[in-house]
Amino acid sequence: MATVMAGLQVLPNGKDMDTDGILPHVVKVIKDSGLKYEVGPMETVVEGSMEDVMELVTKLQGETANQDGIEEVITNIKLHYRPDGVSMEDKKTNLN
Repeated sequence: MATVMAGLQVLPNGKDMDTDGILPHVVKVIKDSGLKYEVGPMETVVEGSMEDVMELVTKLQGETANQDGIEEVITNIKLHYRPDGVSMEDKKTNLN
């Protein structure tokens, strides 16, 4: 199975809520997934099989929505797929 990259941004959808409260939890769930990841200023990028990445997204949706009174979350996802796979190293190498 080809490796995909996904840019993830998990946001609480509630009045007067900010991401500061959920960000540590989101990063912990991503770290515990065992997938390769990099936290960026606007999103976190993860790398893995499509199945593993989507399993992580499902877990983030359910677990984050139950944190600190957050009843609803919005997750923005960007997927990069190539039949022969794609990696963070590939993307960084192609920048130069």
